[in-house]
Amino acid sequence: MLPLEELVRKNIWSLQAYSSARDEFSGKEGVFLDANENPFGELNRYPDPQQKALKQRLSKIKEVT
Repeated sequence: MLPLEELVRKNIWSLQAYSSARDEFSGKEGVFLDANENPFGELNRYPDPQQKALKQRLSKIKEVT
């Protein structure tokens, strides 16, 4: 069995791991807008991917399970 270093191309092996804004910041912790964090609490820029609450309301309106 070959060692992993011999199986992976050198350019791939030399890639640096992802570093987030929170990892790089050393000052007082706050909201990181460049990391898509929201300063307004529960408001969310992205919709709920499951949409369970919407589906429950629609199922009552349409009388389906």
